[in-house]
Amino acid sequence: MLFLNTFKFERVQKGVNVYIEISYSVYLALSLGVTVWVARTLHRNGRVFLVGFHGNTELADSVNHLLVVGFYLVNLGYVALALRTDAALGNARQAIELVCDKIGVVLLVVGLMHFANLYIFSRLRRRAGDSRAQGRHGHTGKGAWSADGGAIGKVLD
Repeated sequence: MLFLNTFKFERVQKGVNVYIEISYSVYLALSLGVTVWVARTLHRNGRVFLVGFHGNTELADSVNHLLVVGFYLVNLGYVALALRTDAALGNARQAIELVCDKIGVVLLVVGLMHFANLYIFSRLRRRAGDSRAQGRHGHTGKGAWSADGGAIGKVLD
């Protein structure tokens, strides 16, 4: 069988195409499964974290939902972009290696995103704790203060 590519002619043997189709199917199933599992875990456990951070349950639920939607969009976008391959798969071993390589990269990307989110939230939580402490303990040298010790606004940064 002869397929015309815009750059080259390619001869594809019968049966060889099956490996790439199976590899794509396995890759998509595993990637989507991991993405859904991680998103649900983040949603369930992130709610507790955000309620503790914001104190406002409704706001925490809203932010949590938006974060999960963003997580899905970034991860599924990456999974879709990483799907394509130019590798010629001639046997099951090559197909398994291709799927493992692609799944490994997806797992690394998901893990890096998770740790980046944790870092950002820990910084935000620390900053919120610092501003609450400043509000309780009076003037810190930054901004104007009312008679009761509350901040009116920053004058200089």
